[in-house]
Amino acid sequence: MSPFDRAEASAMRAPTGPQAGQPIPATLSGRVLFLLLILDLSYFINAMDRQVFAILLPDIKATYGLTGGQAGVIATIFTLGMGLAGIPAGYLADRFGRKRIILGSLVIFSVSCALQAAAIGIADMTLWRVLSGVGEGMQNAALFAAVGAYFSRHRGFAIGSINAAFGLGAFTGPLLGGALLSATGDWRTPLIVFGGIGVVIIVLVLLLVPQSVTEVGRKQSTSAAPTKTVAAVRFLNRRVVCAAIGAAAGGFTIYGYLGLYPTYLREAHGFTAAQAGWAASMFGIGALGALVGGAVADRVDQRLLNVAGFLGIMILGGAIFGFVTPLPVQMVLSLLLGIFFTGIVYTNTSALMQRSVDVEYLGRVSGLFVAAMYIPAAASGYFFAHMRASFGWQTAGIIQLTVVPVIGLAAMAAMGRAPVVYSQKGLS
Repeated sequence: MSPFDRAEASAMRAPTGPQAGQPIPATLSGRVLFLLLILDLSYFINAMDRQVFAILLPDIKATYGLTGGQAGVIATIFTLGMGLAGIPAGYLADRFGRKRIILGSLVIFSVSCALQAAAIGIADMTLWRVLSGVGEGMQNAALFAAVGAYFSRHRGFAIGSINAAFGLGAFTGPLLGGALLSATGDWRTPLIVFGGIGVVIIVLVLLLVPQSVTEVGRKQSTSAAPTKTVAAVRFLNRRVVCAAIGAAAGGFTIYGYLGLYPTYLREAHGFTAAQAGWAASMFGIGALGALVGGAVADRVDQRLLNVAGFLGIMILGGAIFGFVTPLPVQMVLSLLLGIFFTGIVYTNTSALMQRSVDVEYLGRVSGLFVAAMYIPAAASGYFFAHMRASFGWQTAGIIQLTVVPVIGLAAMAAMGRAPVVYSQKGLS
């Protein structure tokens, strides 16, 4: 075994549970599930806004006279804010407290969401989109770290529940946003309403979630110092780097697709806004599969689980763009794509990266996951729109969903088999 592998295996044997004396649920009791539900709700509202923007995009495009490339940029530019905020937010969450970062991120997100409705042009619309992404990135890093630390014995399931909440928000957002758009005739109304809902979530988290839940393991005891030192040296070990590359491939693939999928349905298939909204919403329902995917990730080789996820995305991408299909078929394909991406790749990769470092560094590795997932995704909308302009919807979609995921498969192959992880009492 090489020195690199020995150090990596040592890092994988590092404790991933809480600091001694801090609470951790051995079972998912009613109180524990209630706390998890509140944290899930804080992610629910982000998904609502993220998905509704794609439904509003044709109206926004008409209002500001945007080109296809400009529309593709503002559809996915929020991911740039998410990615850039991820690593700093992860560090700040480890340093100053995860609950503070979660609350601050919700404020930034909710305000910038509402301000998108007041945009006077593409410049300030882009600014508010980027800031909303900053809020989401901060929340993602701190929230996933908090949940991963407190629920270390059920990490995959707990992270899966967050992604399931995202799925419900992704399903609800386009439907509620489409209904508000139809009722008022104004694309600004859904953005204002969703910003207001964010304020309600802020109050719930502030009053109902104690710091004893969000700050588990943030400050290691001195007795853990020797193991902590090994984990710190190998923070960017091979498994973390390969998982980050896989996250980048998945994010670039899916977020470019999500930003333009409703537009594809309306332009290429002649679907109405409501029909496109139903098809896009099914991706969110598919994300409920994260509950199962997360539970499976707690029990199997996570590298192989990601391989299955990427292969599923490739097959479904070929079906979505390779054939002319009616609305019911598109809804089923969108549902399955949500299962394979959010239920498997997103949930599993996040949990895999957390299991590759010591608990004290969960904020930072969660921030790295956010950066890897969303910085490349910021350019994906433009890439997809450019491919569409050059080759048409069918070829562009197949490239987006069947070629790019090959990078993820290569990263999983380079990761190699997982080193043996030794169980420790009180640790995951």
